[in-house]
Amino acid sequence: MAESIGLPKLKISFQVAAQTVANRSKKGYVGLIVRDTNAQGLHKLSSTTLIPSNLGEENKTYIQRAFTGSDRGTPSLVYLAVIAPNGLEEEGTQALEGGLKLLESVSLDYLAVPRDASPEELTLLTTWTKAQREAYRTVKLVRPFGKAGSDHMGIIELDEPTMTAGAASVTGPEYCGRMAGILAGIPMGMSCTNVPLPELTAVTARTVEEQEAAIDAGKLILVRDGMKAKIARGVNSLVTIPPDGSADWRKIKVVEGLDLITYFLRTTIEDSWVGQYPNTYDNKQLLVSFILEYLQYLEGQGVLNPGSSYCEIDYDRQLNWLKSQGVEVADLTRQQVLEYQTGTWVFLRCGGRIVDAMEDFEVLVNPMSLAMAA
Repeated sequence: MAESIGLPKLKISFQVAAQTVANRSKKGYVGLIVRDTNAQGLHKLSSTTLIPSNLGEENKTYIQRAFTGSDRGTPSLVYLAVIAPNGLEEEGTQALEGGLKLLESVSLDYLAVPRDASPEELTLLTTWTKAQREAYRTVKLVRPFGKAGSDHMGIIELDEPTMTAGAASVTGPEYCGRMAGILAGIPMGMSCTNVPLPELTAVTARTVEEQEAAIDAGKLILVRDGMKAKIARGVNSLVTIPPDGSADWRKIKVVEGLDLITYFLRTTIEDSWVGQYPNTYDNKQLLVSFILEYLQYLEGQGVLNPGSSYCEIDYDRQLNWLKSQGVEVADLTRQQVLEYQTGTWVFLRCGGRIVDAMEDFEVLVNPMSLAMAA
């Protein structure tokens, strides 16, 4: 039976030994969903002045929080999906599905759950996010922690049931938009660990042991250091490391680096290469050089370790493909294999080491040296 041609295939594989690399050409897009009788549909907001004026005040506050960002940056864009309010749980879920359909037409970095999401809707949002990421769309969901963790690198779970901002109480779901805005505004070379939250006067009280246990369980938590509230450690909900994965995938910054890479590869290949060039060795090398140039840019931006980037035609996969097509490869040199025609397929391998941010310090102070200096 002949093999089905199907749609053009874009296969991207992350491996610990050779992280697949490239980068988004943009960063900092947030997705929000609110329920309102007015202004239903999808809105592209570049500032708070573009928030629909006829929305309810609580919805306006939720959206404004997303634009706040942090001292490390603010989101550049908010995509707002306004869906119909429904009293019935089933109808509410259907309205949410409609909102997600709207958001599928745009590119997002972080999606916050609705501030009044039901348990069923949280499940729907989690399932939708996982499916998007399976399709190499690099959205990450910010949601409150539930009864059990999602255990997924694309799901960030805020475990702060109730916080205090001045005289007002703020729930975890109400704060997810704020967290999505913070994460989207973090520059490529920084993490969200220790980002201050000056408006919060109280967060969940935990001992040091409880804080460490929560972080190890994949919970994004807040702490107070005696002067201000801040993010304790930038972690996602991943706890179970896959066989071909890395413990670093639990860090929001590391996953953001991987997602920058995935976004660049997907959009660049789909938009600029699929169907547009003859599949020759020279054109493959042109694509290799283009990808490598971008990887080296990422090195300078603190995403990849300097000197760690590479990109080349994947000899092993190309050799296996030739064998599967009945080509006699025993007498072919390595260069002949690399230059051999491969139909519509392009096999590349690229990599680089993702750089984490400085978060843990050990500084030895010699008291005798200080005494002598005095």
